[in-house]
Amino acid sequence: MSEGLNLQSDKMKRNLAWKALEKLLLIFLVLYILLPILVPLIFSFSRRWTDIFPEGLTTQWYQRILSKPAYYRGLMTSLFVAITAVSVDIFVCVPAAYAINRLRGGIGNALRVVFKILPLIFPPIVVGTAFLRAFNRPPVAWSGSLVLTIFAHATLGFPFMFRNVLAAFQTIDERTLSEAAASLGANLWQRFRYILIPNVIPGVLSGSLLVFAISMGEFEVTLMIAGFGWKTLPLLLYRSLIDDVRTASAISGILVATSVLAFLGMTLISTYIGAGRMRGIERG
Repeated sequence: MSEGLNLQSDKMKRNLAWKALEKLLLIFLVLYILLPILVPLIFSFSRRWTDIFPEGLTTQWYQRILSKPAYYRGLMTSLFVAITAVSVDIFVCVPAAYAINRLRGGIGNALRVVFKILPLIFPPIVVGTAFLRAFNRPPVAWSGSLVLTIFAHATLGFPFMFRNVLAAFQTIDERTLSEAAASLGANLWQRFRYILIPNVIPGVLSGSLLVFAISMGEFEVTLMIAGFGWKTLPLLLYRSLIDDVRTASAISGILVATSVLAFLGMTLISTYIGAGRMRGIERG
């Protein structure tokens, strides 16, 4: 009897030890992920930080970004490049995903894999080198231009936009819906407006948020193609690390906020889509 109680007690102790170890590992993992993000954020809002905890809070470093012409231009340049890159990806990915989604058999599957995975294999520095080599001679001598920077950002964001738009097409039987609408007398524009657009908008929005966040934080390709001729926020962050660490932390805060908002937006869109599907199932 006592041996059974001892065995049970040892088992409970081992379980408690494993649970404690799991909690410690979880805490370590959370700190490992969040600390590199939180430290610059806290630093960007502090007046001084010479001890364990910061002394006083301020927004003057963010105000400096908006009031100083160089930083304000950098913010506007980043926003312009990101928004334009998103527009380019929408213009390219929607028809590409539509066409590839309609392909059947090995060719369709191969193209889906190529467009979804292949661009992710190449690191940004390879993409930057390819653009520099391809667009450094007339009549397309665009090296150092904002146009080439936008196209490079759009290329980096392409697989993310394509995956989201293709997933939106794959969640519905678009071919059957289009054929049914055509049999009821709907023309091409009506099918596009009432069937294609409503079903693809969630994927476009998710992809747009992701591409926007990627473009706002892109450094390598921008440095290679535009140099410091077109200063985006990541380039200003790089230069500020030398002599203006506070402002660099504020720029980091803006970039982190962009990524967090993009993630929250994608989560809300996914939740909305999931709720819509559940309502459709219940009605069906």
